[in-house]
Amino acid sequence: MRSVLVTGGNRGVGLGLVRELLKDPSVSIVIATARSVDTANDLKVIDNPKLRIVACDVTDENSIAAAVEKVSEIVKDQGLDLLINNAGIYPPLDADVSKAIAMRQFEVNAVGPLLVAQAFHNFLKRAAEQNGSAQVANITTVGGSLALARDQYYSPPTTYAMSKAALNMLTRKLSLEWKGDNIRVTAFTPGWVRTDMGGPDAMQSVEEATVPLVKLILSLSEEHNDQFYKITGEKIPW
Repeated sequence: MRSVLVTGGNRGVGLGLVRELLKDPSVSIVIATARSVDTANDLKVIDNPKLRIVACDVTDENSIAAAVEKVSEIVKDQGLDLLINNAGIYPPLDADVSKAIAMRQFEVNAVGPLLVAQAFHNFLKRAAEQNGSAQVANITTVGGSLALARDQYYSPPTTYAMSKAALNMLTRKLSLEWKGDNIRVTAFTPGWVRTDMGGPDAMQSVEEATVPLVKLILSLSEEHNDQFYKITGEKIPW
């Protein structure tokens, strides 16, 4: 049975991932993080004994350390089978690019996943030692693909694309560095989803994106390490 941690699990795609993971019989514990548990109302109304809600600001090392302590109490010696780095932000569309906006994008979308992955590395190693493997799933965007940067069908704001390209590099680096620990690291894009971030004109509902995404994440094996996927299972070039 799998234990799963989802960052940014209180809204949007993250909340959808939590809901779908809770339905899967192979998942025993779903730990959803939010910057504030007090305001995570959509999580708190879910009545499921598999769900745990933990406070975690992915940009705050003290908050991450406190979350590590909480997660340790929950999973104990079984470790963590799957970490989903989902927490992310989108820049305000009506704002001029500034250093503050750009740095905030990198802090949340790229540095945050690095800090979280490092903090839970030992949990993932422990699960891999017991079960043969563990996994990190980084939620990114096709807009972060360098190979497709000149493709005009989707062109997100520059600072967002830059931060997600950095997240993609993190995926590739960790997939190599942690391969010896039997920890797979893979990138996934949910596509354009109707959330507060994606807006009302997006092509998919949260459920339409997260049902196949969870199925795909839970089905991957060693051969899928260091890859970038759409929810259909189609590979995306880095």
